[in-house]
Amino acid sequence: MLLHIDMDAFFASVEQQVDPSLKGRPVIVGSRDKKYRTVVAAASYEAKAYGIDSGMPSWQAFKLCPHAAFVACDSARYTYVSREILGLLEAYSPDVRQTTIDEFDLGVDGLEPHFGSFLTLGQAIKDRIREAFGLACTIGIAPTWLLAKLACKLNKPDGLFLLTEANLDKVIQRVPISKVCGIGPALTRYLEALGISTCDQLKNTPQNVLTDNFGRAAGHWLFQSLRTDENLTFQKGETDPNEGPRSVGHSYTLPSAIYDQKTIESWLRMLCEMVAQRTRKYGLVGRTTGLWLSFKNESFFRQKTHPIPTHDGWEIYSRARTLYAHRGIYGPKKAPFRAIRALGVHLTGLEKDQTPPLLPSQKKREDLLGAIDRINGRFGDWTLYPATIQTIGPSQ
Repeated sequence: MLLHIDMDAFFASVEQQVDPSLKGRPVIVGSRDKKYRTVVAAASYEAKAYGIDSGMPSWQAFKLCPHAAFVACDSARYTYVSREILGLLEAYSPDVRQTTIDEFDLGVDGLEPHFGSFLTLGQAIKDRIREAFGLACTIGIAPTWLLAKLACKLNKPDGLFLLTEANLDKVIQRVPISKVCGIGPALTRYLEALGISTCDQLKNTPQNVLTDNFGRAAGHWLFQSLRTDENLTFQKGETDPNEGPRSVGHSYTLPSAIYDQKTIESWLRMLCEMVAQRTRKYGLVGRTTGLWLSFKNESFFRQKTHPIPTHDGWEIYSRARTLYAHRGIYGPKKAPFRAIRALGVHLTGLEKDQTPPLLPSQKKREDLLGAIDRINGRFGDWTLYPATIQTIGPSQ
């Protein structure tokens, strides 16, 4: 069994703890300190009640809730609290894994003699986190990672739920398939075109129907995603951590279709930096850069393999930008820039970074990247970042 912990409105909740005057108020945490020229990095549940959510332009959020309190994102603060929570969890299980800054997984098989039932253990962890940090979390417990995460999604905020083979069919009745992690807007549309719109319908769809329509790998994953007899503890696409990842990628769904080319390129630059940072963290470099874009009624995917591997965000961006400039992005010649709803970048063809830089310019660049990683590691993610990312905001 796996216990998945998802901190509730993490950034906003931390700010409410730091400043008690924010408790009970709608709080918007901006990705930058420009109140009306940023995006919502996080929103308290009081703000979510007005329809505000992460990724929304702040000017739009303040239209929905003009009296919301605004706080600039403090990455170092959230990173510190996240690490402290991880340390607390290590006292409960030797099998602890942090998946994001506000999500954690615990393998809990065999712990019943020490902590009682899985629900008892989950409640003890919730109580301990609240006592130590004043923060609420939602915990889902299930045989697989996908089901544990689904249990969290269906019981936020401040929930605790055990999902098993015995209650699975009842729980997933009429639950939208979009609630399953890994089923995004595009895949949802394809499934709905087949008459599959809820989790119970997906679970009851024959495997051959899914593999015929989505291919062997994706079809098998869809067939097993809502079953308890398959080891899907880790996220889709991940491998044994001892073997290292086969790919590193990041994607983002924009709050609305964006027409502004500079804004899109800024998001692309940021995603490339995120991919590069993770690749360097693993001690890897990659040869193949892939770019995925989602338009109103279609998606675009293209990748290209280069002879020289890289883990430099600027180089990954340059390679992705070449793919991005393909004529398919712009439509007919001289047509306006096509609005983009979502985008993603991934790096594959990974190998160990074992070749030292030969030229002085390469050595200087490697030293710079190492210094940036050390500073961001000490003071929090995005303490240093490319200036072009600052153009992300409601300029359109």
